[in-house]
Amino acid sequence: MKMAVELRSLFSSWHAPGIVVAAIVFTYLQWQGLSQLRDFASEGYRPPCLKVSDFYSVHLTTFYLPTALDDDADPREKAMRYKQFCDHIPGPGKVIFTVDLMEDDARDQSVQLSLSRYDRDGHLALVKLLPPNLHPHGVLTLETSIAEAGKYLLKVAFGDAKTQDDVIEMPISVEP
Repeated sequence: MKMAVELRSLFSSWHAPGIVVAAIVFTYLQWQGLSQLRDFASEGYRPPCLKVSDFYSVHLTTFYLPTALDDDADPREKAMRYKQFCDHIPGPGKVIFTVDLMEDDARDQSVQLSLSRYDRDGHLALVKLLPPNLHPHGVLTLETSIAEAGKYLLKVAFGDAKTQDDVIEMPISVEP
């Protein structure tokens, strides 16, 4: 009985409208957050492109320019046309693979980056190679043109790459 009197006095006092307003604001903010998450999902939002081995981790960002947009435009304007992807590229065109080394100690050893294409028999043919070198800033960049849709393999090799733990292989899919 005493609790009912306390609740009645609480809701009859000036605090009741404040509680109702706070509840409405809280509900609205939660609804807005869910709405934004739904928008991200509908736009094809994907989590960051993190690739790992037992010893190393890298972050991959692929910048893609469709063949149709590759013209003689001003380089600054052309740079704005590149779209950002991870390991699924929507079609042939120019690509710039950017690999960020996540561990500081990986920056003190040579790192090699290579792109190969799978043929019909499943064999790899080298497309482009960034030779082993030190990358003190932790960023490797490999720029190339991809003329054909298909399956590719981007490989990061650390040091002498004596074991599989010293290599991160990233399958790349180029859609037709």
